[in-house]
Amino acid sequence: MSYLLALTILLTPAYAVRFSLLGLPTNLLMLWIFFVWVCFAIWLLSKNKVSDFFLFIKQTDKKILSLVALFFLAGIISLFAFGASQNKFGQFVVLFLQPISLFFIAVFEWQQNPKTKNLLLFTFYFLLGLMGIYAIIQYFTLLGLPPAYWGNGVEPKRALGFFTHPNFYALFSAPLLAFLIPDVFQNLKVNRELLIVNCLKAIAWVLAALGLLLSLSRAGWLGLGIAGLVYVLFAANKQIRKIASVIVIIIVIIIVAVPNLRWRIIGPFYGEKSASSRIELWQSGLKALKQSPIVGLGFTGYQKQYRQLINDQSLPDHNFPHNIFLNLWVETGLAGLIGIIGIISLMIYRGLINRTDAFKLGTALFLIVLVTQGLIDNPYFKNDLSLIFWLMLSLAL
Repeated sequence: MSYLLALTILLTPAYAVRFSLLGLPTNLLMLWIFFVWVCFAIWLLSKNKVSDFFLFIKQTDKKILSLVALFFLAGIISLFAFGASQNKFGQFVVLFLQPISLFFIAVFEWQQNPKTKNLLLFTFYFLLGLMGIYAIIQYFTLLGLPPAYWGNGVEPKRALGFFTHPNFYALFSAPLLAFLIPDVFQNLKVNRELLIVNCLKAIAWVLAALGLLLSLSRAGWLGLGIAGLVYVLFAANKQIRKIASVIVIIIVIIIVAVPNLRWRIIGPFYGEKSASSRIELWQSGLKALKQSPIVGLGFTGYQKQYRQLINDQSLPDHNFPHNIFLNLWVETGLAGLIGIIGIISLMIYRGLINRTDAFKLGTALFLIVLVTQGLIDNPYFKNDLSLIFWLMLSLAL
């Protein structure tokens, strides 16, 4: 199962491969997770572990189980709020049913074989390193980069990797880079047997960080910076703090020296459209909540009413108000908001007090970046992001 979970990570960008099956809209990632379900069921039956799995779920940490149940219930309510539809059912499957089911499958696998967690670590390094290499090539050669991001239009030149938008790339990569920080710095210790492996890990992380830098995602930069600061304050020794200081100085010099990067920092102070549009989106989210503050508008509710909620009609269409708390409240109501805040708060707290555990601490850093980016973007309501969110939580249990 651990190999199937690792392949699931590699296939997360496959949600973009969309098609119809038996007249129903679907995508490659959704079908892959159905395949994982079937494999897991066959494995349980062949190993006579069906009762073990359900007993395991029953014995799962009660606080986490209660919060997950509350969040899942919010998804069911959102499915039927203001009328169910095929589109809403698809949202429920890819954002709630599939990722939460994989959470329990993954936690069960880690309990059976704790060492297999390392396979996911290698998968993250490989995928992020590959994305970073492609983003760097893309930025300097324009290979696979849409003309809109060549730097000769409204947007500056920005890398987007395998995604359709630079912010999507940053929403995927920045939290994972934060998750890997404890592992990267632990590998700085001299270990001749693992020297080559540790060097490859560090190179992959640096390449991925450069890719994030070239995406010009300010939320990604800020989130990773805050996660790094938290790590330095709570878990780093003197040597690591010195190394971190040097890294920060180098990054600041690069940003100041490169006009494109420098302007990206100061742009919002000069009335940049993307910054001012966030305020409009937040106001529209608050207006939506006034209509239904308890259960929200349900899945796709904000999207359907967008033009009635937004004041600036020149803004392009958006599916969410671009704030993690507003997004969840509008889509899943108070139950979803309380559930996710409880899960995130609990996992960050546990990660910081168990900072010698790289998986727990890494998950806390992952969530810190997710919340930071989520203040101005949408870090959950996307097939790949919701899947990664729940798989990351599984590593901390």
